[in-house]
Amino acid sequence: MVQRLALVLCLQLLPSYSYSEPYSYGTTGNAASGSLSWGMGSVFPSITGLDVNGLLYRYTTIKNPEDNMKVHVGNKNANGVGYLFRETDDWSGVDGNTIVKYFPLANISSSKWGDGSIEVEGTGSVTNATVLYNYRIDECYNPQANELCAGYVKPVPVVPVVEIYDATEDEDVAAAIDTEIEFEYDSDGNIILEDEEEEEDTRLEMGLTASANALTLFKNAGQADIIMSINLETDLAAYYNSSIGGGVYNDNNTLTDSNLPDNSRALRNNFAQQLLHDKMINMQYNK
Repeated sequence: MVQRLALVLCLQLLPSYSYSEPYSYGTTGNAASGSLSWGMGSVFPSITGLDVNGLLYRYTTIKNPEDNMKVHVGNKNANGVGYLFRETDDWSGVDGNTIVKYFPLANISSSKWGDGSIEVEGTGSVTNATVLYNYRIDECYNPQANELCAGYVKPVPVVPVVEIYDATEDEDVAAAIDTEIEFEYDSDGNIILEDEEEEEDTRLEMGLTASANALTLFKNAGQADIIMSINLETDLAAYYNSSIGGGVYNDNNTLTDSNLPDNSRALRNNFAQQLLHDKMINMQYNK
């Protein structure tokens, strides 16, 4: 019943707005559900641009009619002294009962709302307390949150900083480049090599000399001498003296009668065709 009443009051008192306005609206949960004092950090949504535009409270008192009793409902000022909101209900001289109140507010920033409480002064107690806050969220409080907001600036992409490698500043490279090497020269101006380098050059020269001697030997030897050397290494007599076994293949077909008679039937057939041919030719002229 209480939640339904709170919803009706909130809908009636919420300001009207169009889709062109960058606002959205909502209602908190019951701030006094666990205790008669509460911190606002756990009540409001954790979002910027939130303003409070209404407050509703409901509670029930338990007391005797002759007892003096006051109930204070309020929120401290988070940015100063005193209270940002405070309402006092005087129950002195009346029976205990249930009360519901709603207060429209002028969009007070959520950052100003300090701790809230329901305090009892006098004799009596409070039960079934409910405290609700209506709020408005400015969707364009931070224009960069939505590109449709006025004042939105398209962000500039962050260009990554690339560190350029400079080999001239590398200590290892500098150590590898020895610019102070000094060579020794002989009387002809040639560099005097160390023993290992001289030995390597000697082996190279000997290899080149051996190759040159082999080529000279090949040129001096005649082609006939080279062929003779090949023949000496190859025995060709085995190929010259070898024979393949064979025999004589006689014809088995013989002609027993050398007189071949003419085919009279073929002669008659050829003669008939000749007559037919002549007849066809004559038909052309008979026309």
